[in-house]
Amino acid sequence: MRNLSYFPLGREPSSLPWKALITKKVDPNCTATYCEDDRPISLGFRVSSMIELCQLDKAAQISSLAASDEYVDLPYTVPMICNKIIGAMYDAKRYDDAIALFHYFFNKSDLIPDMFTCNLIIKIHCDENNVDDAFKLYRYAKTLAVPDIDTHMALVKGLLKAGRIVDALGFVKTQKLWDSEVYSYLVRGFLDLGNHEKAYELFHEFDQHIMLHHSHEDHNIRRAAVEATFVEYWFKQGKDEKAMEIYSSITKKKEDELLLLYINTGNALLKILFGNGKKREAWELFERMITNSKTFDRDTFKIMVKECFELKEFEIAVQTFKRPELRRSSRCYGEIISRFCALGMMSEAHALFEEVWSDEFLCPDVPTFRSMINGYAKLGKKDDAIEMLKKMVDATLLNVAVTEAQ
Repeated sequence: MRNLSYFPLGREPSSLPWKALITKKVDPNCTATYCEDDRPISLGFRVSSMIELCQLDKAAQISSLAASDEYVDLPYTVPMICNKIIGAMYDAKRYDDAIALFHYFFNKSDLIPDMFTCNLIIKIHCDENNVDDAFKLYRYAKTLAVPDIDTHMALVKGLLKAGRIVDALGFVKTQKLWDSEVYSYLVRGFLDLGNHEKAYELFHEFDQHIMLHHSHEDHNIRRAAVEATFVEYWFKQGKDEKAMEIYSSITKKKEDELLLLYINTGNALLKILFGNGKKREAWELFERMITNSKTFDRDTFKIMVKECFELKEFEIAVQTFKRPELRRSSRCYGEIISRFCALGMMSEAHALFEEVWSDEFLCPDVPTFRSMINGYAKLGKKDDAIEMLKKMVDATLLNVAVTEAQ
């Protein structure tokens, strides 16, 4: 147990709906309660299932059992249950509910959060421009857990969003945050203020530091991540030639190979190129990125498929999605299926659905089923929608059976 004061919330606890979120609501037609459930199914699975079904209030009620004696000391309670429901509330932008659950788990129930959970609340404060509240929680949380780069990134972004760029710079210097993403945000902040001199000064400062403390290859990778910020900025200023000059220096060939990039840097450059009418250059970069497994990921393919859909090049989108370099997951299938469903292209969606449905190692997730059901419903195909609903129920029951057996 923590013999310390409460985690600062940035809210008056009495104003938060935490009691409503965890109270077992009684059905007026039944003496049973919604949350009473003694089945041998993991609590984490039940919470995840409710979240997948977009039943966040029920997920919150069920998750409250994590503070009971049965679960409180289990090692997965915080990361598997508390983080999951608070993260879902954060994703849904239900910020008061996320903070209320944080208060219930870590103040009222005296569990100890990990830094991931604290980061979610810090991000909420920063999103709401309450950066001082974010720092109060940060200072308290770091007495119990070690802040990570996500913590520092959230605080730097929060300070920049609040227009406190000098404070952001001071924080970066004090914490010695020699991180390419952190410096990218700082550089962008000064560029947006028109202070090009300070932006380039910071870039060269970062460049010199990593040159001294990292290998030649790692230095180039980290430098490129910050340089991408300049590419985007000069495009926005209408100086395409200057932007492309910097871009060329980032992606220059070295021994006939693409200079290695962080995956995030490569993906950012793809978005920048597409966003500024450089379609040919973007596809060339994509082809070069996928020659090295370290320079692309699922998001790389998402960017390319998204661009194909925006240009109505659906056949190319499917061809890109089916490139052998991409290790396709259920979620990957779900993303492209949902795009076809949104356009009412159900035959294309159905073909891809059948692929993932028949794969012995994959299974469509609930959002994919929902996309298919909604797609059929919009076209008035009631029977197809009902059939898809039955498949979703069967798949869900199978998951329950497997979890129960474990």
